[in-house]
Amino acid sequence: MRHGAWSMLGAVGVLLLTSGCVAIEAGHEGVMVEQPFFFGHGGVDPAPSKTGRVWVAPTTKVIEVDVRPLQYSEHFDIISAENAPVSFDAFMIANVVESRSPELISRYGPNWYQNNVKEAFRTFVREEVQRYPLFQLTTDPTTRTKLQDAIAREVQNKLIDKQNMPIRLNRVVVGSILPPKGVVEQTTQTIVQEQRKITMVEFQKAEEAREKAEKQRGIADRAYRESLGLTAPEFVDLRRIEVQKEIVQHSPSALTVIMGLERVGINMPPLASDR
Repeated sequence: MRHGAWSMLGAVGVLLLTSGCVAIEAGHEGVMVEQPFFFGHGGVDPAPSKTGRVWVAPTTKVIEVDVRPLQYSEHFDIISAENAPVSFDAFMIANVVESRSPELISRYGPNWYQNNVKEAFRTFVREEVQRYPLFQLTTDPTTRTKLQDAIAREVQNKLIDKQNMPIRLNRVVVGSILPPKGVVEQTTQTIVQEQRKITMVEFQKAEEAREKAEKQRGIADRAYRESLGLTAPEFVDLRRIEVQKEIVQHSPSALTVIMGLERVGINMPPLASDR
């Protein structure tokens, strides 16, 4: 009897010595995977362990599963609808459904995103982006919203719901869509060249307008001269007199003007009124 009691105590002691204490962090669940040495079938315990310390047998492996929303990012260098290259990042924010972490580990393992979601997510993103031309992708702010909504529907309907995955999709985000750096530089150079062409055209138009205005003014002066019956030198003298008259009329004090004329004998109008 005494020998049996000592044997029982020894077995309990061995069990305590070989058992371990595992701490489950906040925002995580512990999935117990039983791996017996000799007897039993083992497998995943359907009830997860919550935050805190858990005692486990030496034949039990604990897999911590983060049930908080996590961001999974993917980079893309693909072709738009018009065969123009574009670069951008896409993000899927999702989390494991609480209390269903054992189901996730049992069906997909701890690397569930890499093994079962990543390539499907990338395919959905590529297919949606390739529906749009480059200009719309890079300039229309509503296009990214349409892309995000369409990709989220694809992930939810064709992946999560179809396979009944214990995953909750929070949102899909598509980053800024840009052409590759080389394409951007070429586009910038093209814009600069086009702007230079526009500037030259506008300058030429301004010069043509100025030349046309001068011609019209010359025609008007000639008609005015002919109406007065003056020769060209006489008209030059008349214009000179008119300019000097303007100067005298607007001068603040008495002003003496000495000038030579092309011809002599032109009747000069009064230069200024009595002050």
